[in-house]
Amino acid sequence: MKTQSSGLRRTAGVFLLAAILCLSACGAPAEQAEADARQPEAEQPAGEHALPGSWTVPEGWVKAEQYSTENKIFYVEEGHEEDELPDNISIEVGTNRYGGEDHMKFRDAIVRQLTVQAGSVGAEVTGEGTFTAQEDVLYIFTISEAEAVTKQFYIVGDQRHCLVHLTSFTGSDSAEEAARAIADSFAWA
Repeated sequence: MKTQSSGLRRTAGVFLLAAILCLSACGAPAEQAEADARQPEAEQPAGEHALPGSWTVPEGWVKAEQYSTENKIFYVEEGHEEDELPDNISIEVGTNRYGGEDHMKFRDAIVRQLTVQAGSVGAEVTGEGTFTAQEDVLYIFTISEAEAVTKQFYIVGDQRHCLVHLTSFTGSDSAEEAARAIADSFAWA
């Protein structure tokens, strides 16, 4: 139990940085209810949870009950639920002050915050932009630190966004592929 608690504290530190960045740049998360357990390769329709959208959970990834809260759903690779520092993917929806047509201003706000925060901990930030399968704007930011790599996938809506957040301690390509698949499959309700 002590090992798990120690890992949770380190994991929480990485998540705290992301939460600070998101809240500073984007606004407070939308009100959400705890999500139901997920089935591999199953689409998550809007009616089964309070998040205003649906997505596909890749095969081999399961809901991490011990990390999930009412405001954020976490997934880990099956069989790694009890690891001290599991690679993990979270999904949350937040609000921001930017309309969908102002997505570049939204991006710039995120870049400013990430640059300041990453600089204070010696991390490197890179970014790219593309679209989801539903043609929504998708910004991907990579924050590289000595202990972990974080990828933030922002699906941009009108004064709202969905953040798919990958924290990878192992550098696993399959974790990045799973996060990209969730982000690409996300569709607003």
